[in-house]
Amino acid sequence: MLTDVHNYLGIILFASCRLSAADFTNWGRASTMVKILGINKLYSHKNINFDFKFMKKKILLTYTNFSSFVKTDFEILSEIGLVDKYQFKSRKNVGGIVEVVKQFFFLIFKGYQYDIFFTWFADHHSFLPVLYTRIFGKKSFVVIGGYDVARIPELGYGVFNSKIRGFCAIQTMKKSELNLTVSKYVDRKVRWIAPKAKTQLIYNCVSLPNNNSIVSKENEILTVGLIDSERTFFLKGIDTFIEVAKLLPTYKFTVVGGEKALLEKYAGKIPDNIEIVGRIHHQELVKYYEKAKIYCQFSRSESFGVAIAEAMSFGCVPIVTNVGGMPEVLGKTGFIVKRNSNNISRIIQEVIINCSSLRIKEKKNEYLEFSLNKRKKRLLSIINNFS
Repeated sequence: MLTDVHNYLGIILFASCRLSAADFTNWGRASTMVKILGINKLYSHKNINFDFKFMKKKILLTYTNFSSFVKTDFEILSEIGLVDKYQFKSRKNVGGIVEVVKQFFFLIFKGYQYDIFFTWFADHHSFLPVLYTRIFGKKSFVVIGGYDVARIPELGYGVFNSKIRGFCAIQTMKKSELNLTVSKYVDRKVRWIAPKAKTQLIYNCVSLPNNNSIVSKENEILTVGLIDSERTFFLKGIDTFIEVAKLLPTYKFTVVGGEKALLEKYAGKIPDNIEIVGRIHHQELVKYYEKAKIYCQFSRSESFGVAIAEAMSFGCVPIVTNVGGMPEVLGKTGFIVKRNSNNISRIIQEVIINCSSLRIKEKKNEYLEFSLNKRKKRLLSIINNFS
C-alpha cells in the first residue's frame, strides 16, 4: 500500500513538473521533491521511466555587457545546462536604483528556477544574486575580470572608486561559492582584497577562428580597443601609441575601435601614417591580425589582454607595458616595455628588421594556454565538481 502511494506521488511529481527530454525548466523544484520523496535512482512505474541525474541544470548568467568573452562563456555553459541571460544595465542615480529593484523582484519570483548563478564581474549587479544563493543554498560562480579589483582615481576606473560598489564587490567575493579569476595578477588582487575568498584561475581565451596558416605579414603595427571616451583613450594607452607612430613616420600604424574625431580631441592632429578604424564586429579583427607584424598594448590597467592573445595566435609579435596581467599573456614571447616612446620605437624597428616569417610561425604556439578548448574544459570541470 505504502509502495503504491509512493509510486503515484512520483508520477504526480513528474507530470506536474512537465519535464521533457528537451526542456527541464522545473529542475530546481523537481530535484528538491526528489530528495524529499527519496527517488534517487531510475524510477519506473507502468512504462514510465525517468532518471533525474540526466536533467540539465538551469543556469542564470548575469552581466552588464554581452561582450565577446561573456558570449563565449554563455556558449560553453549551454553545453551543460539551460542558460538564461539577465542583463543588468549600468545606470547612474535613480536608474541604478531601478535596476537593483528590478533584479530583486526577478530573484524573488524566478530565482527558485535556477541551480547555478554565473556572473561576470563583482559589482552592484552581482551582490543580490550571490546573496540569494547563500540564503537558499544555490551555487554561485563569479568571474573576476579586472575592473572589479581596480581603482584608478585619475581616470575614474574601477569599482573601488565608489564605496557602495566597492562594498558590493567585496561581499560578492566573500560570499560566492567560487571566484574565477582571469589571471594570476587578478587572483593576487582578490586574495588581498578578500583574504578568505575562494578563487580558481581560469585564463580568458581566444575564440576567433584560425586556420594556422602563415600569411604574408606587412610592416604594420596594430592596437585594438574600444575607445569611446577620454578615460578609455588614456586607459588603453592610445596617447603612447600615437607618440610612437610620430617617431616612425615610414611605418603604418592602425588603431581599431576608435573614431578619428574622438582621438583628435585628446591627441591633436593624427599623423598621416596612422589608420583609424571604427568599432567593428569581433570576427572582422582577423584580417587586421593577419596583416600586422607587431601588436602593441600600452594600457595603464589590464587584467589580462584578450586582444594580445588573439594577435599572438595570428603570429603578431606583442609589445606591451609592464602592467597587470599582460606579462602573463606574453610568457617568453615578445617585449615588455616601460612607457618610453623613444625606447619603444627602437624596439619596433628591431622587430621589423629581424623578425622572419619562421620566427612568427614559432610564436603562434605561445597562445595555446589561452585556447577556447582549454577554458571550456577547465570551466565545465569546476562547475561539475562544485554542483
